Amino acid sequence: MPSVVIDGVLMAAQTVAAERENAVVQAKSLTIDNQVGANDCEIALQDSFAESAYYNNTTLTARVVDRFKATVQAGDIITWGEEDLKGVKCLGAMLVDSDVDKATCVVTVGYEHE
Repeated sequence: MPSVVIDGVLMAAQTVAAERENAVVQAKSLTIDNQVGANDCEIALQDSFAESAYYNNTTLTARVVDRFKATVQAGDIITWGEEDLKGVKCLGAMLVDSDVDKATCVVTVGYEHE
């Protein structure tokens, strides 16, 4: 199972797994380490994809949808396993983003393409 570690200040969405044709990205594990953060850290796993062409649709727009959200208090570490993340799937690329401006934490995401 591949995994990605995002360490430092989240100022914009970071790509965890790229979009693959005829596959979805399934989250398998998620750890948020907010021991060094001075504030609570809110993290979202997001699905980034473009609409497909269909009848009478002439404009294809990019979509970003939150698939999982969690808040970790300053000084805490929380881990979610495969059972906890069941159903967290991304049709396109999987991103990690924070609603907190300049969130300082370490995020580790394990995933598989299915």
